[in-house]
Amino acid sequence: MSITLRAMTADDIEQGFAMTQHLKWPHRREDWLQAQQLGEGVVAEEDGAYLGSAIGWRWGEQSATIGLVIVNDQFQGRGVGKQLMLALLEKFPGCNVRLHATEMGKGLYAKLGFNVTGHIQQHQTRALAAVPQVAIPTGMTLRNANPADADLLTELDHQAHGMWRPRLLNQLITNSQTVMLQDAQQRIHGFASLRRFGHGWAIGPVIAQSLPVAQALVAALMQGLGGEFVRIDTDGAQPLAAWLVTLGLDQVDAPTTMIRGTPWSPQVGEMQAFGLMTQAMA
Repeated sequence: MSITLRAMTADDIEQGFAMTQHLKWPHRREDWLQAQQLGEGVVAEEDGAYLGSAIGWRWGEQSATIGLVIVNDQFQGRGVGKQLMLALLEKFPGCNVRLHATEMGKGLYAKLGFNVTGHIQQHQTRALAAVPQVAIPTGMTLRNANPADADLLTELDHQAHGMWRPRLLNQLITNSQTVMLQDAQQRIHGFASLRRFGHGWAIGPVIAQSLPVAQALVAALMQGLGGEFVRIDTDGAQPLAAWLVTLGLDQVDAPTTMIRGTPWSPQVGEMQAFGLMTQAMA
């Protein structure tokens, strides 16, 4: 029988969840549902058997990400991953496409035109022991984001990595805790979100103009999380990682950042992405 591809639906979440459980990835069913709703998934099947799946997310006219590329163990080596990737790339013509690769996947992605641009560092603790003090930079105040801030946060998010993610930002403001730092002129210097994910809590994205702002945002979101599982994914080129280690968030993984197209370069003085939403959605 030949392999067939079709669009992923919400009915496929249980299969995807089972595959990530087998790989010991932390995703909950709720995490899969969010990923499927915001993205465009592809499923590979053969004679009724579920071979694997992958999801892509379009973030505006020029940017996209790909993640949750999984092939069932018993169907490895048959080119299923390549077919899934080609099907997704057809959906994003002309886009700069970003993904975070495992060692196993790097070879395939390189053949498909992806180039290594860096790496990210996954930091986590099973029980947060050192809840940091919140050191708010002089002249700034901390407040919770509200729906009226969505457009501005979408613009600041775009400054940091070139992706337009209004649906995601609206979700984070509505369904998660999102905090902002602003100065006396009400200019926003950064924002970050805390949400349920995987084994406990994830902080991200963390979008800020400077490391002290990023640290203050993360510390504010950690208040009340003593003893809880906490995870943050940060770009290896950013200086946040060393501080996270002092809080007991050890580095447990370092996937490779690969881009097909032109990497985004923030302008001097604009926002930087100190923390990712997820490795898949970046």
